[in-house]
Amino acid sequence: MKNYALVTGGSSGIGYAYASRLASEGYNIIIVSNREDLNLLSTEQIKKKYPVDVFYLTKDLTELQSAQEIFDFCQNNGYDVEVLVNNAGMFYFSSLVNMPVDINAKTTLLHVYTPTLLCSLFGNEMKKRNKGFILNASSICAWIPYPTVSIYGPSKRYIKDLSNSLYFELREFGVKVCAVCPGAVDTDLYNLSPKLRQKLLKWGVMHSADFVAKKGINALFSGKSKCVPEKINYLFIFLVKITPDFIIKLIVKKYKTRLNL
Repeated sequence: MKNYALVTGGSSGIGYAYASRLASEGYNIIIVSNREDLNLLSTEQIKKKYPVDVFYLTKDLTELQSAQEIFDFCQNNGYDVEVLVNNAGMFYFSSLVNMPVDINAKTTLLHVYTPTLLCSLFGNEMKKRNKGFILNASSICAWIPYPTVSIYGPSKRYIKDLSNSLYFELREFGVKVCAVCPGAVDTDLYNLSPKLRQKLLKWGVMHSADFVAKKGINALFSGKSKCVPEKINYLFIFLVKITPDFIIKLIVKKYKTRLNL
């Protein structure tokens, strides 16, 4: 039996897909999220599918001490985490100043502070063992520092760049690090209606969580530093880079109210 894989936000969406795929690879699973009900449900579901041990830890990852508490929990129980998946996230369409300060703070803590400390704590243990894998959930928004994603986009850019730095820092010690940067994924993150999600999946604008998890895990284990699961998004990244600022200004001016600016 292999060692443990720890997945933050592993009780639903892409996180659950990551946890399930790693369980299919024979890893024992530790799910971490702030939803006790979903933690229990996802744990039971994975146990029924795969002959592995599955545990969960209900933890608010926006709390300053959460990373250290998660690490201590694993150390105290003898769980050698071979795979760390920093997947937990939150998403809002709004300008920075129109969002409550506590939401802005929680987003920053969840996307930047806690993943950084988890990489530091577990990465150090992996370095000592000369083996380990760290998958960090970035986003196509890492290339989009535009209105309404004023925290989400830059925070995902930070995760992408952090992962790239860690990739070079840890590779000679047998630790592989990969940033996964998907586009739209069929989860509850965007608060879209089921009918619209079905249409977006059919049109290829949105992809399933299982698709993203498969691509991400394969990229991680094969030693890639970055993974953009949907090939069409490479074209999107290119178009974003060449879009002049005046186009963004025109869009903002026309749709100011709709964009909640």
